[in-house]
Amino acid sequence: MKQLRSLSAALALAALVLAGCSSGGSSSSGGQSGSGQASATTAGNTADRPASTGKLAIESPRNGQVVKGSNLMLKVDLTGAKVVPATTTKITPNQGHLHVTLDGKLISMNYGLSEKLPKMNLGTHLVQVEFVASDHLPFDPRVITQAAFQVNG
Repeated sequence: MKQLRSLSAALALAALVLAGCSSGGSSSSGGQSGSGQASATTAGNTADRPASTGKLAIESPRNGQVVKGSNLMLKVDLTGAKVVPATTTKITPNQGHLHVTLDGKLISMNYGLSEKLPKMNLGTHLVQVEFVASDHLPFDPRVITQAAFQVNG
């Protein structure tokens, strides 16, 4: 009986951990910052994480934009914080770097505010950008934004 209670407690704890990993606020889009859903790049529990002073916006490609060709530059605006090289383990609310995800796949850990996106097929794509601390983990609340756009001819 005692083993059954221990097993039940362990299962309940596992369920809470999994729920924490998959929970999140509403995703922001259209170049606004906010707390968003966990992405594949930084999914995890954000308990006991510092809040950031940063605000993110995607300048290009804009949410809903139709672009021609597949050579596209991602341009991000970051205010209230700065991107720094990964040379420190000190976590501060106004310093970090960007994790860039395209169609659910991490494509870079960026230490700048622009980069060339990889060649894309025709159709709809989703780019997500998250400002993370120097340890690659998210702030709490998350500083994440996204834009859905269409590549057309």
